[in-house]
Amino acid sequence: MLKELGKYFDHYTINARFMPAFFSVLPFVLTMLAWCPSSKSILGGSLTVLISFGVMTFISTFISNLGNRCQKKLFSILGGAPTTAILRHRDQLLDKYTKQRYHKWLDGKIDGLNLPKVEDETQDQTDADLKYQSAINFLREFTRDKTKYPAVYRDNVAYGFARNLLSIRVMGLLVALMCVVINLYFVWPVLALAKGEADGIILSNYLLGLGAGLTSVVFVLAFLLVINNNFVKERGFRYAKTLLESCEEP
Repeated sequence: MLKELGKYFDHYTINARFMPAFFSVLPFVLTMLAWCPSSKSILGGSLTVLISFGVMTFISTFISNLGNRCQKKLFSILGGAPTTAILRHRDQLLDKYTKQRYHKWLDGKIDGLNLPKVEDETQDQTDADLKYQSAINFLREFTRDKTKYPAVYRDNVAYGFARNLLSIRVMGLLVALMCVVINLYFVWPVLALAKGEADGIILSNYLLGLGAGLTSVVFVLAFLLVINNNFVKERGFRYAKTLLESCEEP
């Protein structure tokens, strides 16, 4: 499947946009394979059809738009993008000496930028943030070469995956809950009827169903407890740190 997608879409699109969607529907796919084995051939051939009719391109754009909206809300809660926050003098994620070194490097690379001093930031935080954002825009383009800055690219993909997964969290949760109900519907009568010598035979035929049901439960817990604002925040600050570490080069 990934090989087929790779013919039409780049690495970032596949891993940061399609993967969240695939992750969200995995319980449904496993449930289909467990209780309707013939669906395997349908699922296998459907990808080519979806690509041919532009459905995958639509999904990519749709997920990206949802992710951008989710990002805007998250940045509003955080008081700005992690890449902006990490450059602020008042932010404590980086020690002041490392931050001074990054500021000096950026000032040396960008003509006329002059990143604000502590007192400048205190007097006009809005203008200070605009300068930090300008510096990050430059740095993002400066590190665009993913072969030269592989760590920046990897963390950018990881952040994109987390952000886009959060944007479809409700859908993923509903799919997982639905699959829990479906698997219980099919598994429960089998467990109730399993008796004597037939136990092993009956249960062996429904191992896939049990596995799909357990997977669905795990996904419900993941969407409820793990995939949240903090999940994306951690990846955002990890990307911000990695991006700024590129300022260490001469």
